[in-house]
Amino acid sequence: MSTQTTTPCGDGAAPYFGDAHVVLPEKKVVLLIKPYQETDYMVHSPPLGLLYLASGLRKKFGDKIEVHVVDMKLRLMAPQRVTELLRRYQPHVVGLSALNFEMASSRIAADITKRFGPSILTVLGGPLALHRSEELLGKTRFDWVLSGAADRSFPEALARYFLGRDLGRDLPGLAYRANDGSYVASDREDHLQDLNAIEMPAWDLVDFDAYAKVTAFAMLKGKRYATLFTSRGCPYRCSYCHDIFGKRFLARDVDSVIAEIELLYETHGVDDFQIVDDVFNLHKPRLKAIMAEVHRRWPGKLHFSFPNGLRGDILDDGTLDALRLAGTWLMSVAVETVTPRLQELIEKHLDLEKTSKAINAADDRGIVVGGFFMLGFPTESVEEMKVTIDWALRSKLSYASFFTVTPQPGTPLYLLAEKENAEALHRLDEAEEQGAAGSYNAVSWYERAYGYPLDRLRRSATVRFYTNPVRAYKLIRAMPFRSFVISLKRFLQVMTPGRRTEEDG
Repeated sequence: MSTQTTTPCGDGAAPYFGDAHVVLPEKKVVLLIKPYQETDYMVHSPPLGLLYLASGLRKKFGDKIEVHVVDMKLRLMAPQRVTELLRRYQPHVVGLSALNFEMASSRIAADITKRFGPSILTVLGGPLALHRSEELLGKTRFDWVLSGAADRSFPEALARYFLGRDLGRDLPGLAYRANDGSYVASDREDHLQDLNAIEMPAWDLVDFDAYAKVTAFAMLKGKRYATLFTSRGCPYRCSYCHDIFGKRFLARDVDSVIAEIELLYETHGVDDFQIVDDVFNLHKPRLKAIMAEVHRRWPGKLHFSFPNGLRGDILDDGTLDALRLAGTWLMSVAVETVTPRLQELIEKHLDLEKTSKAINAADDRGIVVGGFFMLGFPTESVEEMKVTIDWALRSKLSYASFFTVTPQPGTPLYLLAEKENAEALHRLDEAEEQGAAGSYNAVSWYERAYGYPLDRLRRSATVRFYTNPVRAYKLIRAMPFRSFVISLKRFLQVMTPGRRTEEDG
């Protein structure tokens, strides 16, 4: 890889995204893939990012585009089986959206695609691609890497590509190899100003019954479920977060959210909604308006959960009442650590007293509440980890997930881990490339850096948490039978020797 060329795309100059609709001389086939990499702990959900891209491509190219979305993870398809998909769909473009631990499977899929058809355009996006374009172009067979949101950049880049035009240097997030071998990229990601302008995900491409049979982000109360993004961005500056959508909170209008719920319920029979916003409860009037309209239109018919976490220290009684009235029965709060020093270090600044009160208030309302905790921050002592575990054990949380910290490239936490022990970080990155980082039996950065068997502590914390008879009884009573069976299986998986990693904050 030779020199890098970047073109400013500052706030004062809006990126050029071309016409809303492009007429192609012939039909093109785009195959969008969610890769599968085996882990000891597997959860599933419809690939929202790819479904949004599918809708965007349909809007851009109309009937001149044929888009297929394949979740290899849902089908437990090893990356080598991408050949089957290539033979079936004969795509002109193959795009993958991957998490960090899916590096190995993504690279294999790209290699196979290029061997199958050297002229097939290969594109990588998702959290794995964030802030790593030059690195990934240098060691994989992806032709393009899209960093950050690609709702507008991907369709416009394909329009230029299909029409034989120069890709240019103005599309936010797009990086590619120029004909002379140089690395070409914008110096920023795309941050939308109006989420209402984006098409709804291509829900017609989803097999809802198939997803209802496997482990979802959250326990299922209804018959069919869907994940919803109603906002993007988070103003909090937690140092471990991917920050893929930026720090500006951008929310869809109430009518837009209700319209999507209506489509999913009336057309696809979805009655269980898992909202996966970074911070859904940031704007309380909007939250209350959405929940009030849900209650007015579908009283007692829908179920809501928040598996990605709500901000605990801004959950008040009025917000909890609105959530409960609309059918919210489960939520998570991300605590991470209860050590003030570490709260400052990771820049989360969570008010633990308010969070504890919110947990209690939600529990009093019959809402199942879970907590997320991260063990093994750089400089964290064993005693500090044990204090966090003890806090979780004393709380009224019904379930808890204890993750080991995995520093993500491009984050301040990664830089801190590199400063603390660069060799341990290097070995973790090597494991990621080889596929070992995707296994929850892999050794964590903390163990590599300090030699402490962190996974043993994590497993001990999980056993102590769930063997509390009062908590176990309360959780089992609240669970639908199907979720109880799935959760028991997940618990046994978590208790195998290994680690768990939290992919984003």
